[in-house]
Amino acid sequence: MLNGIGIQNPGIAAWTAEIGPHIGSLDLPVWGSAVGNSVDDFVAVAKGLHGAGVAAIEVNLSCPNLEGKTMFALDPIASRDVISAVSEAVPIPIGAKLSPNAVGISEIAGVVAQAGADWVTLTNTAWGAAIDIEMRTPKITSIVGGYSGVGLKPISLRCVIEVYRDLPELPIVGLGGVRSGSDVVEYLMAGASAVGVGTAHFETPKVGRRIIREFVRWCRAHGVGNVAELIGVAT
Repeated sequence: MLNGIGIQNPGIAAWTAEIGPHIGSLDLPVWGSAVGNSVDDFVAVAKGLHGAGVAAIEVNLSCPNLEGKTMFALDPIASRDVISAVSEAVPIPIGAKLSPNAVGISEIAGVVAQAGADWVTLTNTAWGAAIDIEMRTPKITSIVGGYSGVGLKPISLRCVIEVYRDLPELPIVGLGGVRSGSDVVEYLMAGASAVGVGTAHFETPKVGRRIIREFVRWCRAHGVGNVAELIGVAT
């Protein structure tokens, strides 16, 4: 999938009013995703998410679709400032969602960890583009957008391996192109502590159920009794 949707949304107040009341009725912890154009924006969203009852907050430093803006995740100082401010503003665990476009992603991961991130999510989308050959124009108005799905997996796996090797104590949520139980195994073996699913949900909203079944079957077939046994074994 190639998207250029940016971060358009109704705002944290509207989200809190519409979604917040439902969080307490769920029988599982809910993570919130905070995004913004400034440090103050991130703090305001994080406070709103915490007030709505989320169990943890993923700070999205790596939205690649903000036209004319520099991505926070490409700048260690900007990333540090956001994570430090959010960490001070809310008492719940926070993570930093990083970009595969960063040069030296381990450096960024180390900076956000020192600033207060409890984990890092690796990774968000990679930069991509497409051309409409009949219209002779880019397929998305921003020309360059975020590329996700199966083709992202080797790139994200590389990022997970690099960060795990350099920062083995830092928990990693690995994602990018996850569509099967075997994909989950790969991310764990690369060094992830947990695995996320994104684009596959657009095609099959309940795909997580199948992925979990496949993963459990694989573990049983290979004598794996605890997920921790797999973390980082291939690095």
